Amino acid sequence: MKIIQLFAIHLILFTLIGCGSTSYLPAEPNTEDADMQAYLKENKLHKKATKTDSGIYYIMEKEGEGEHPTMNETITAHYHGMLLDGTVFDSSVERGQPFKFQLGRVIKGWQEAMGMMKPGGKGKFIIPSALAYGERGAGKMIGPNTPLIFDIELFSKEEAKRLETEAKEKAKAKAREQAEKDDAIIKAHLAKLGIDKTAKRTDSGIYYTIEKEGEGKNPTISDIVEVHYHGTLLDGTVFDSSGQRGKPTQFPLNRVVKGWQEAIPLLKEGGKGTFYIPSGLCYGPNPRPGGKIKPNDVLIFEVELFEIK
Repeated sequence: MKIIQLFAIHLILFTLIGCGSTSYLPAEPNTEDADMQAYLKENKLHKKATKTDSGIYYIMEKEGEGEHPTMNETITAHYHGMLLDGTVFDSSVERGQPFKFQLGRVIKGWQEAMGMMKPGGKGKFIIPSALAYGERGAGKMIGPNTPLIFDIELFSKEEAKRLETEAKEKAKAKAREQAEKDDAIIKAHLAKLGIDKTAKRTDSGIYYTIEKEGEGKNPTISDIVEVHYHGTLLDGTVFDSSGQRGKPTQFPLNRVVKGWQEAIPLLKEGGKGTFYIPSGLCYGPNPRPGGKIKPNDVLIFEVELFEIK
């Protein structure tokens, strides 16, 4: 689970707490604090760690320079989030994409931790559950009353801007590479069906065939349409179908995936078509977790356009 999804569970708007800090004292056994101290000792960090009044243990590995961030400030950081047993539940470092966020909209533990940092600084923070996700936990990996460990690097505004530009360029290059792969996959599939010579292609990479022309006008991006559709993967797996449900669906064209925004206006009212849509115009690398659609899947939609509302 991405940390931005975790943070969305508790959009907490609080002032910083626990401004003081002390060397920690022996903890009561069978408590979170005892578990946190055991982690520090096991990893030979207990002599370096300091404890805040709120219960966060931290080690400031690099002080950084400038001013501490304020609650209303939008900042950029890299983080690596773990449980006390070393399980990684989320990491912007592993994704290679820094996290940009407003400090006042994250969990209390991060509000306090980031408030102790300066741009360019690095630190390790062991955060008790009361300042994270408490009794509810978050997602499948963070259980109730679970302390969390974060290795955090806070970037300066200049470095954040550079990293953001770099990340955008990398994303564009990756998208181009995936588009080329998708195009080859679709061509091979059409050849297998024997329609590679008759299928048409849009400039964006959608391949399609029109089975029934229909009459009347084509919809525009601002229209609401009523359609039947049947969605499958290339191997024939059905992931969604209004046809199977036996009820057409209505939706505004400007509220659906880009592939549909481009494909459906190719039909006229009463028309039918089959569209082979590259992953970049559907759900790309981030489909709904747990669904039948996997990252970078090409999707096939058989669509019948009934009416433009």
